[in-house]
Amino acid sequence: MKEKLYWIMLAGIFGPASHELSEHINRYGGPAEVYRAVCEAVIPLKPYEKRQFSVWTKEKADSVIEECEKKNISILTPDDDGYPSKLKTIYDPPAVLYAFGDISCLNDELTLGVVGTRKPSAYGRTAAGKISAELAKVGFTIVSGFAAGIDSAAHRGALSAGGKTVAVLGCGVDVIYPKTNEDIYRILAENGVFISEFPPGTPPLGKNFPLRNRIISGISLGIFVAEAPLHSGALITAESAIEQERDVFCLPPHDIFDRNFEGVVKYLRDGAFPVFSHLDIIYEYCTNYSHKLSPVKPSDEYSTPRGTDTHVSEPAPKKNGNTHVKKKVRPRANLSGLPENQRIIADLLAERDHHIDELCERSGIDMSDLLTELTEMEVSGLAVSLPGNIYALK
Repeated sequence: MKEKLYWIMLAGIFGPASHELSEHINRYGGPAEVYRAVCEAVIPLKPYEKRQFSVWTKEKADSVIEECEKKNISILTPDDDGYPSKLKTIYDPPAVLYAFGDISCLNDELTLGVVGTRKPSAYGRTAAGKISAELAKVGFTIVSGFAAGIDSAAHRGALSAGGKTVAVLGCGVDVIYPKTNEDIYRILAENGVFISEFPPGTPPLGKNFPLRNRIISGISLGIFVAEAPLHSGALITAESAIEQERDVFCLPPHDIFDRNFEGVVKYLRDGAFPVFSHLDIIYEYCTNYSHKLSPVKPSDEYSTPRGTDTHVSEPAPKKNGNTHVKKKVRPRANLSGLPENQRIIADLLAERDHHIDELCERSGIDMSDLLTELTEMEVSGLAVSLPGNIYALK
């Protein structure tokens, strides 16, 4: 525990994403030795670091450890076996990681980061949730930032499939942000883990979020950018992935003129892997990680990935020249056990297919909440999105 004390003080003094601290550790041999060199002025401090040195005393570090013990928060440093091995290879690894949940997820071999805008289209949200769910089913651990929009869809998709997910926060792991994700906070902690390099109680300050993006990519084999305009924070994660020699995958835009996909188009032009199905991601890793992948079941919901064979049946012969096709009768959805909002949506879709705007008007559900509910219904196999923002029962 004494070593953790020094790590916490040094993390506070040098701040997050400090490559200098990593160099000092390599040079002096350990956190205690680095802290001693700081105290003896062998390591000169910048003005900001000097101010932090007066703040991050042993008493303050002790109080952080005590708070973590009370809240069942793990403290991971590069000396610990539970510290993510992938993060040790990046340029500026966190000196301290605070974790709430199942820390074993942090060293899963098959990890994929899923990122994107906080204000996605129904197409982007649905794709992020559905692809995350399918990947979770075959053994991927989904990593994202717990933000509204694409991040939330990714986490919810993984959880709905019974998979594991890692949420990398720009605040303390005991701070629920955004509040719209309060409903899955405990569920995620039981089926994954929250991590942050910021101590418990740290509020969600804007400056913290770009810093946490390097951890999302650093802990992942690759990054899937589902939807992102230019200058989106998701593209910071993509840039970090490139610097860290991780793979970058992108969802092709549903509309090449949609500005919400300008960032995605940029990376596709630069050689990112286009993702038309979860299988496009799986096949990039099946050779090296086949021992970790569960069997992939074929699905008619997705296009056939590149490099695979497909069999096309001969059309059935017409009988007596009759070309009429019997109309399928839509079965009544089983609404038992559904949350109220999803029951309302399913009732409307049982009547007929609806455009997203019409659903919003007739259901009385806020558009943001409506998109979240539709994503969960799609992931659970109750609803399906059609071209033109049309939704139908499956």
